[in-house]
Amino acid sequence: MLESLKNQSVVTKVVYLLALLLFILWVIPSMVSYYSDMENYKGSQQEIAKLSSKYGVDVDTKVFTKELFQENSEKIFKKVTIEKLDEKRYIINITIKKEELKNFHNFIDTLSLRYYVQIEGELKFKAKDDTVNVSFIVLEL
Repeated sequence: MLESLKNQSVVTKVVYLLALLLFILWVIPSMVSYYSDMENYKGSQQEIAKLSSKYGVDVDTKVFTKELFQENSEKIFKKVTIEKLDEKRYIINITIKKEELKNFHNFIDTLSLRYYVQIEGELKFKAKDDTVNVSFIVLEL
């Protein structure tokens, strides 16, 4: 192979050299970056799986619908009402027992993992005897 390279013209040798440089300077770092990104992705997937199991959240995020949200949240809280404000905004009222506030905070923390929604504005709390009424607005994404 070296003998045939010696017999080639200078232009051919320069082309081979440029191809080798391109391979060393572009292809190899791209491959290294790809495999590094794959390792980061796998680590992120494992972290998401740990958080999902910790908070009891499905890995699959669902499209927000009034019926689905009400059905799932009534399993957790005492009373849930949802009113549609406009095309993509809903006001949600949840009544919970005071001792279940930690469950509510976990629910709010994982809300965007469960549904494609965003909380708009602030949470409004009203305490009555041993219950708390929380109202907030969600924006369907």
